Amino acid sequence: MAQALMGAKMNRTKTPIDCPLSGDADALVRFALGRYDERFAVSQSRPTHAVEMHVPSFDASSERESGGMLVCIHHGEVMLFGHAGRWTLPTGHMVYIPPERSYRLAATGPVEITLVKFTGGEAVWRHAGCWAVAMPALAVEMISFARRWGPDRDPADALANDFFQTMGQLFAVWFDTKRKMWTPFGNAPDMERAIAFARDHIETASIADTATAVGMSERTLRRRFRDELGINWREFITEVRMSKALKLLSQKNSSVTQTAYAVGFSSIGAFTVAFTSYAGMTPSAFARKHTQSNASASWPLSVEQHANVDERARSYSTRPH
Repeated sequence: MAQALMGAKMNRTKTPIDCPLSGDADALVRFALGRYDERFAVSQSRPTHAVEMHVPSFDASSERESGGMLVCIHHGEVMLFGHAGRWTLPTGHMVYIPPERSYRLAATGPVEITLVKFTGGEAVWRHAGCWAVAMPALAVEMISFARRWGPDRDPADALANDFFQTMGQLFAVWFDTKRKMWTPFGNAPDMERAIAFARDHIETASIADTATAVGMSERTLRRRFRDELGINWREFITEVRMSKALKLLSQKNSSVTQTAYAVGFSSIGAFTVAFTSYAGMTPSAFARKHTQSNASASWPLSVEQHANVDERARSYSTRPH
């Protein structure tokens, strides 16, 4: 199956629905479409709704869906493969897959996710493809509330319809960031080798070492990153390092110091500045937020919070619309 994922063309494979990706995920540079998984289908025959999933692993592909899908990762790690690159999404992040996009979405270990499937054109989308961000506090609460409206909800439910309309409008704010947690695919074998070398030697990778490893001059490699991938070397290596740092800091057994050294920083101060600029919070704050126990986590709403929201919802539903 790992060989299928390395294929340059997106051909269908006969991968079972419950078979996760195998091998070293960091070595994957391209993907092939696997088997279709109905759990991830976005059907226009149903109203916009949310689906909660607790699964040991999954591997789902789609050539295209008529509606968009918000994928929210509450626990675990999810990988998303698209035409131009891949995302590695840790706990506390979300990605929107717009309509008519081919993708492969997979998790090799246990995950808790929520899928919000938009079938009514509610999402305000300003990007050309998929986009991933850390879940803002408001998004966490809204996604928790959305889980009460499953695929069999009443299409005429005014509260639900207004709620999802509001959520879709908020995409313009939530996803108003630079592309993050994304590693591009190389358009040629030598560029794929350059990307793989940098990723595999993240602790020490430099533009000079990478150029030597793939038989290019440093100047040529810089130009090809800019012209072929649309990002410069500094942007690329920062993205690779910060994506790895997010993953490590989401784990309980990795300290800020260990993480800094593991992703190529010799100074904790420099790492803190770079990480804070990238993630919007310090490494320590990120680690605390993403390694707290389920009992103290902000996800999901407490019983008392749900009771308060339910009361407001009942009042809302009795008003004329």
